[in-house]
Amino acid sequence: MSRNILFLVTGMTPQIVTETIWALACDDNADTQWVPDEVHVLSTQDGLNQIRKRLFEQKVFEQFKHDYPIIKDVQFNPTDSLHVITDTDGKALSDLKTPEDNERSADIICKTIKAFTSMPDTSVHVSIAGGRKTMGFYAGYALSLYGRAQDAMSHVLVEEKFEKAVNFFYPTPTEHLVSDRDEKVVGNAQEAQVWLANIPFVRMRTAILPKHQLNQDDSFSEVVQKINASYEDTTLTLNVFNRKVIINDQFEIDNLPLREWAFLMWFAQRRQQGLNGVVCPTKNINERNINPEQIAYINQLTQEYCEHYEEHKYNDDLEISVDKKFFQGAKSRLQTALKDALGIELAAKLDITNESGKGSPFQLRLAPEAITINHVPELT
Repeated sequence: MSRNILFLVTGMTPQIVTETIWALACDDNADTQWVPDEVHVLSTQDGLNQIRKRLFEQKVFEQFKHDYPIIKDVQFNPTDSLHVITDTDGKALSDLKTPEDNERSADIICKTIKAFTSMPDTSVHVSIAGGRKTMGFYAGYALSLYGRAQDAMSHVLVEEKFEKAVNFFYPTPTEHLVSDRDEKVVGNAQEAQVWLANIPFVRMRTAILPKHQLNQDDSFSEVVQKINASYEDTTLTLNVFNRKVIINDQFEIDNLPLREWAFLMWFAQRRQQGLNGVVCPTKNINERNINPEQIAYINQLTQEYCEHYEEHKYNDDLEISVDKKFFQGAKSRLQTALKDALGIELAAKLDITNESGKGSPFQLRLAPEAITINHVPELT
C-alpha cells in the first residue's frame, strides 16, 4: 500500500504547514483530496522552533485534527517530523546567511527528496511555499531531478487579509475570528479562502539520471555539474600509472575493473593515434565452426588488448581471448560502470559505438585531440 509523504521547506511561518494540509486533504471544493500519511518539514533552527511553539506547544495541530477527522491519523510530531538544516560539522543553522549556508541547504533538500522518492511504496508531495526563495527553488529542482509520475509539487495561496492574521492557520469548520499583530480582527477563519497551486515540473529522473545513480551520495551541486558537463565538449585523461580516468579535469573514476579499464585504454589509444575502429568478432574462440581467418583476427585483437591488460594483470587473472562474447561483455560492462559514475548523459560522450550499424567498426566517440594518456606521473 502506497504511503503519502508531504515534504515542506519552511521559514518562520508555521501556518504554511497547516494551510497546505488543509488544501490537500480537507477542502471539500477541491477536485481530489490527497491525505498525507506523514508530514516532514525541513527548516532552520529558528523556523523549527516556531513550529514547535505554535503547532505543538499551543496545540494548534491537535485542534486541527479534531476539527478535521480525515487527518486524525497523519503522522506529524516534533520528534520525528522536523528536520533541521545543519552546517558541514552537524551544527544546526539558525538562518541561511551565506552562500555556504545556501549550498548546504541545497544538499540536504536534495538528499531528503532523493530518499523519499527512492522508496517504491511512496507518493511524495513537495510544498515550496515557505522558507527563503532559494529553498523553494532547490526543492523544486530536486523534485525535477528525482520525481516520479506519482509525485507532485505545489504552492499554497491564502486570501490577502488572512496573511496578516497571526492566529490564522486554516479555514475552520465553525466561526473563529482572527486578528493581526495589533489585535485588530481581520476576518472569520471559517470564511477564509485558501487555494493550492499545483506546479507542473519536468521529470528528468529517467531521462538524465540512471536508476543506480539515485542511490549515490552526490551532492546537489555535483549532480548539477555532471548534467551540465554533458552539454559541454568532453575531454578524457587516462593515467596509466594509477589506472585513473579523469573527465573534463574534474570527475575522477579510480575503481574501474581491470578488464574495463584495459578496454577503454585500448580504444582511447587507437582513437588518439588516428587508427580505424575495431569490428567486433563474429565468432567465439571455442566454436566448432570457426575458421582460421576468424581465429587469426581474434588473436590479433587479443594481442592489442593485452598490451593494456597485462600491464596491470594479477597473477590469478584468467587468460583472455577477445572474441565476440568477451568484446560485447567488456563493452557493456564499461558502459554500465561509466553510467554509475557519471550519469547517462555524460557517460554517453564516452560511448564506444558503431554508428554505421551492425558489422561496422566500433570507435570511441571523442575527438583525438580530446584524449590525453599519461604513462608516468607529472613531476611537481
